[in-house]
Amino acid sequence: MDLYNIFSQIGVSPKVAQDVMLVLFVAFISFVYGMLVGRYRLIPALINIFASFAVLSVVPANVLPDYNSKLILFFALWGGLTIFSRKFFDVPFYGSGTSFLWRVFSMSFLQGVLLLSIAFSIIPRKVALTYISPNALGYLTEGWAPLIWMTLPLVYLFFIYRRSR
Repeated sequence: MDLYNIFSQIGVSPKVAQDVMLVLFVAFISFVYGMLVGRYRLIPALINIFASFAVLSVVPANVLPDYNSKLILFFALWGGLTIFSRKFFDVPFYGSGTSFLWRVFSMSFLQGVLLLSIAFSIIPRKVALTYISPNALGYLTEGWAPLIWMTLPLVYLFFIYRRSR
């Protein structure tokens, strides 16, 4: 099933179709990620994203000469911290029902977009444009977008915590 052909038959441009495919892909991966990580490890995984990015940003440029090594280090740090940090950050999501699942999905979606924003900000623009459209790259990495994607999960946590109290 070629979704590009389906979108072109409807009259949607290829760039918009590519953006829609990216959103659908991120939504699917976020759902799977949220279910795999689970409610007990979702917030520690977010903290680990920030910690991994902080470590990556202070590593000297001559140690990591290309973007591949930076991506590998970032995801290795994030994965390692997420696996081994059970004792450090044990902050679970509580609740049940559909609103609980919605909170888990939305938090995992925000984390997925944050991971994409960090990854595509590390990858050179020319290489990144082979994977996503220029519009999507702009939404993830240009101007205020990285700051927005970094703070949005934290703001979301604040409101979720506030509503639960």
